Amino acid sequence: MPPWFTFWTHVADIAFGTPEVMHRRLSMMGQPGPWPLATVLESQRMVWEKALAAWQTGVVLCTAAWPALWLGAARPQATLEAVRLANRAMLPYSRAVNANVRRLRKARRR
Repeated sequence: MPPWFTFWTHVADIAFGTPEVMHRRLSMMGQPGPWPLATVLESQRMVWEKALAAWQTGVVLCTAAWPALWLGAARPQATLEAVRLANRAMLPYSRAVNANVRRLRKARRR
C-alpha cells in the first residue's frame, strides 16, 4: 500500500473511531449509582491504553527520527521517509482506536 494511502487510512481510523469510543465510554460512565466492575475496569484500561500508545509512538520517533535528522532532509526521498515515519508513529494510536471500537461495540451488544 502506498505510504500516503496508509497515512490517510490511519488518520481516518483515528478521526472516525475516536468519537464513537468516547461516546460509548462516556455512556458507560454516565450511569447513576455506583459503577459496575466492568465500567471501572474499562476506565482503567482506557488510561493504560493511552499511556502505552504514547510510549510506543515515542519509541518510534526516537529510534527512527533521530537518524533521519542526522542524515539531513535535503534528499529527494526525504518526504517519502517522513510519511513512512508518520505512519509508524500513528500506528499504535490507530490500532488502539480500532481495538476499542470493536471491543466496545461487542460489549454494548451483550
